[in-house]
Amino acid sequence: MRLVRARPHPALRDTVSAYADFEERTGFPRETREAAGGGVVVIVDLDTGWRVEGERFGSFVGGLYARPVVVRHEGSSRGVQFNLEPPAVRGLLGVPAGELTHRTVPLDALLGADAARLAQRLHAASSAEERFAVLDDLLGRARSRAGPPARPDVGRAWAQLRASGGQMRIDALADTLGCSRRHLAKHFAHEVGVSPKVAARPLRPGARPGRQRAARPPGRRPRLR
Repeated sequence: MRLVRARPHPALRDTVSAYADFEERTGFPRETREAAGGGVVVIVDLDTGWRVEGERFGSFVGGLYARPVVVRHEGSSRGVQFNLEPPAVRGLLGVPAGELTHRTVPLDALLGADAARLAQRLHAASSAEERFAVLDDLLGRARSRAGPPARPDVGRAWAQLRASGGQMRIDALADTLGCSRRHLAKHFAHEVGVSPKVAARPLRPGARPGRQRAARPPGRRPRLR
């Protein structure tokens, strides 16, 4: 398997945590169990797609999920992955990460025709480095149009939780924001999709990111180009 990892442009660090460019040719079906990750996973398919928990997908978005899920390809896979920070999902995909919890949805259900245009640009690039540059460009443009976050307090809470490697106590996190634990949990769960306690688990040292489970997609289609 070929796998190239990279960090996004520094201006995007509060929006996307990581890039990966991958390709695998087995000649036979391969099934893996992907562990729950700390961000919202976007896979841009450059091959023939996959099955996630038995449901067929091309490019897809996987929200936060609490358990490993089964991902399968039929003999080959190729694509580009980027992991969105949950507070940034609303601005880029048009729905809060909370609406994607325990779900995997087709990318075009959220982006419409822009999903195909994104795949075309990535497919036309000649190297992983060029594909990462395409992502820097497109995500940077989308971020500049997104406007201020709906819940800046949730963004600050997520940033502190990630910076602590998932080790920060929830009481201490609420104290730094000047709110009650109940207030934090309510708004964090709506915007991120899970409670701060659950979100912290995959951020801890040794946790391995992965993809999420399939379900029916929402219908809104903002633009990313």
